[in-house]
Amino acid sequence: MNYKKKIYWGVAISVGAFFLSIVLAKPEIFGLCNYNDMKCIYNYIDIFDSIAQFVGLFSIAFFIIFSIILFCKELVFNYWKKFAKIFLSVAIILILITPTQYGGFVGIDKEMVTWGLASLFLISSLGIIIWKSIQLRKK
Repeated sequence: MNYKKKIYWGVAISVGAFFLSIVLAKPEIFGLCNYNDMKCIYNYIDIFDSIAQFVGLFSIAFFIIFSIILFCKELVFNYWKKFAKIFLSVAIILILITPTQYGGFVGIDKEMVTWGLASLFLISSLGIIIWKSIQLRKK
């Protein structure tokens, strides 16, 4: 597949994933639950809240990154892709093993870890893209 097509697919998938996260987070708006059926709404929130948050935050980060990479060379994309595969694997494992609720000795929860890892992913990705772009321009 062409390099630009991969980027466009990445943008499209990140937008679709963001809308999926909204559907999972707000089931009453999309007709999955009635507005007054609190049992159904809380059931969705209990089951899908952490998934919706993870997908929503990382889809925003991916949208920003793909929008920037669209204007970079293919080598920058390939270098970033290697980083993203490793980071996302580690992030998923960390989020899965983090406790759901705040408490314990360390005092972190799944929401805090998700926000932190999504922010770290975005900042690291932007740093890698800038660093690699500067390196390629020097050559």
